[in-house]
Amino acid sequence: MTLSSYLGLLAVSAVLAVTPGQDTMLSLRNALLSRRAGLGAATGSSVAALIWAALAATGLAALFQASPVAYELLSLIGGLYVIFLGLRAVRSARLTLRSHPRARAGARVPALVGGHHDPQPSAVATDPVTTDPVATRPVATHPSAGVTDAPKRDLSDAEQSDGARGTLPGTPRPAGRRPRRETTSFRSTFLIGLASCMTNPKVGLFFLALFPQFTPVGASPAFAIGVLGGTVAASMWLYLIGVVLLVDAANTWLSNPVVTGRIELGSGLTLAGLGIYLSVSGVLGLLS
Repeated sequence: MTLSSYLGLLAVSAVLAVTPGQDTMLSLRNALLSRRAGLGAATGSSVAALIWAALAATGLAALFQASPVAYELLSLIGGLYVIFLGLRAVRSARLTLRSHPRARAGARVPALVGGHHDPQPSAVATDPVTTDPVATRPVATHPSAGVTDAPKRDLSDAEQSDGARGTLPGTPRPAGRRPRRETTSFRSTFLIGLASCMTNPKVGLFFLALFPQFTPVGASPAFAIGVLGGTVAASMWLYLIGVVLLVDAANTWLSNPVVTGRIELGSGLTLAGLGIYLSVSGVLGLLS
């Protein structure tokens, strides 16, 4: 393979990588949750591209070219899966946007004061006998020290948790606190990215069209998988990682739940639209 041919392959790979699609939207959406989640989705999509390259090199991907039914059926399955991912993102975005006004109202309260609560009893005693609000029994005071000798008690788990957050024990939690976002891990988003790309047969057909153009005569399948497939998968991975790191770098700006919610809503609607397109194409193909 000549240098000019490889540069042409790099150009094609770059165009494919930067073309907006479900892999980009999926990485963007998961990057809003955490950098680890975004890296998992990006890596899963890239590994799936390499698997498609291996299937194309071994001839298995040609099945979808020779069998329209298999191609349309996989398109339908992939479209339904992408619709599911898009609707889940839209639901998460709606929850974020709905909770924002209440979260903003609750954020006005200083952290060390907490929300609305009853005034705490003063530690300084003015009477010889003071009532303990916890034990509700009189306790003796030491006038020379000016403080009560109230009995000590262990804090409950809930009060210890309140103290760790910087609020007074027993302080009610603000009603507008933003709900916890879904927890994700690298493994879970990796599998999501892998499944999303593997159910898109267009990736396999892309490699079927790419290999004859850049594979030297007599080259082994290992060359096609390692050089051609590896170049495309690496280009795709670098671009998606760039998207994830860009979102992570803008974390301060994206910490606003309105901004995050709207971006997630847009990516979810885009994923749902792509899924509908794939599903409709698959159904029409099966009916024709």
